[in-house]
Amino acid sequence: MKKTLITFAMVLLSAATWAQAPQKFNYQGVARDNAGAPLAGQNIAMRISVLDGSAAGTPEYVETQTATTNQFGLYNIQIGAGTPVTGTMNSVAWGTNDKFIQVEIDPAGGTAYTNLGAVQLLSVPFALHAATAVNANTANSAATATTATTATTATTCSSVAGTNHTIAKFLSSTAVGNSQLTDDGTSVGVNTATLSPNIKFQVTAGSIGNGVRSTLVATPATSIATSGSIYGESTTGIGVIGVSGSQNGVYGLSTGTLGGTVGVATGTGNGIWGVATGAGVAGFFDGGTAGRGIVVSTGASGFGTSAPTSRLTVMQPATPVPAIDTFAAIYGYSYTTQGCLKGGVSGAYNTSNYGTGIHGIGYQGVPLQNCNANFSTGNQDLGVYGSGNTAGVEGTSTGGIGVVGYNKNSSFAATTGGGNTYGVYGYANTIGGATAPATRYGIYGYATGATTNYAGYFSGNVQITGSIAKGSGTFKIDHPQDPENKYLYHSFVESPDMMNVYNGNITTDANGYATVTLPGYFEALNKDFRYQLTVIGTFAQAIVAEKVSGNKFKIQTNQPNVEVSWQVTGIRNDKYANAHRVEAEVEKEPELKGYYLHAAEWNQPESKSIDSKTRPKTQQPDRAIGGNSDTKNDAQSGSTQQTGTAGAELINKK
Repeated sequence: MKKTLITFAMVLLSAATWAQAPQKFNYQGVARDNAGAPLAGQNIAMRISVLDGSAAGTPEYVETQTATTNQFGLYNIQIGAGTPVTGTMNSVAWGTNDKFIQVEIDPAGGTAYTNLGAVQLLSVPFALHAATAVNANTANSAATATTATTATTATTCSSVAGTNHTIAKFLSSTAVGNSQLTDDGTSVGVNTATLSPNIKFQVTAGSIGNGVRSTLVATPATSIATSGSIYGESTTGIGVIGVSGSQNGVYGLSTGTLGGTVGVATGTGNGIWGVATGAGVAGFFDGGTAGRGIVVSTGASGFGTSAPTSRLTVMQPATPVPAIDTFAAIYGYSYTTQGCLKGGVSGAYNTSNYGTGIHGIGYQGVPLQNCNANFSTGNQDLGVYGSGNTAGVEGTSTGGIGVVGYNKNSSFAATTGGGNTYGVYGYANTIGGATAPATRYGIYGYATGATTNYAGYFSGNVQITGSIAKGSGTFKIDHPQDPENKYLYHSFVESPDMMNVYNGNITTDANGYATVTLPGYFEALNKDFRYQLTVIGTFAQAIVAEKVSGNKFKIQTNQPNVEVSWQVTGIRNDKYANAHRVEAEVEKEPELKGYYLHAAEWNQPESKSIDSKTRPKTQQPDRAIGGNSDTKNDAQSGSTQQTGTAGAELINKK
């Protein structure tokens, strides 16, 4: 049997004062079937809509409710107390246009609603009472009232006293006083005695934790960029300003996937601007244990500059700030026990393009804007680039390796044109008009303080295309008789000449002659030949019967079949040797006069050694490089961490 609502009626009741109107009103109706019989004890479902302007107007507010009829089919509900579907009761513009109530019902308690039509809402006792109060408050006196009701209302309201521009509130059922709300016609405030004409809405929180708290609990209907529990927009100024003496100027908390505080700049202004005038923090971002502190997805960001030229630009001011600019512009510290898995500062580049992971430039340093001019090796593909007046890159370590250079590529031809790979590349040159120093060092190695010290250690072949100078020289091999426990050292042959030595053994024939064949390049490489002959196993005489000719020379003995040990030396005569002939005696460099290569052996202090003079200085004006004097407070743990004890460091010094 089809069930329909036959009749309905509305009763609007007032249960509050004129100062605070309730956001709901009573509604009563009777549910009957097609035969007119009441639907007694029936659970019914309803959908109620507040329409704007006409019975076919746009819904401003829609809600659903359920009700149970009595034995006469009567039910009572409060419109505004149901489950909102569209809008809120607060958002209904009651003062604009006529309003109509549309009722839809499902007698079975489901959602198959039947539209029963719409009726216009008329004035209710609450609204009439409010209008009477307003009229009475503006009357000349209570004596002019024409009805008892009006006279009574006028007597009550004319006794109200309060502060100018302060909105009143009921202190009790009959007394009215000041509220926290003020309105001077230009600005509105909460708990703010003196309103600023430059701020439209002002809140003074006092000792309460938050001045304004707004919670967005549902998915916004508009885009994320324009939706939020608090949305501030300005076409000429600042959308939201938060000022706090000791707590948070603006505090945004998000427990979902959107942002707690989002700042969007559509012009030339700032999306979020934080200012700390005391000892506080202008911006504090805590990503917790699983989130992110700061994420910049697009655009250039700057610290110390309003015009960044890269994804991140950090600039120190021209006038250094004590305790801040006495340290590096960027300081990275990683608190982890996982060693190489983490790092204080990590630099990487896109492997599909050539670039530099970390690029450091010091005083008179060289930028990589023109790689060919700087290094003449084509495009640069570098893990770390450091350039400075004192040291481009310095690495210090108390128990490991100061600097490690490693290249795992099978070919480096794309960047050098030579198919080479380099773990460490050292190059010293003067570029860009800088003053040329007296001495340059491509790579400088120094080691001290251990039982065995190596200024340089090479595992593999070493090639030197220039000259080499040394205090002494040996070859070092595993001892042939005890290779597991001993080394064998032999000194190099030392001579003021650039000498090559050739030797061997040969036996003369039955006529006492033997011809020694030297390498095919012997005469092309050498000049000024010298000979030594030693007879082995018998008393005999041996002479050089014929000098070197055609890379051969002839030996003659006064007896046949004599074994002779021979040696021939020659002075190098190749183009490089002729262009770089060894000078046996030379003057020391002007800046090194008075210093010794081996000061201790001359009974001189270490300060008189050339090593001490030329070694890169380990003391900076404001800190010790590689020492343990620098400390930095760890903001997260509150502990004091030692710095400068390991890793690579860019040193910039005049």
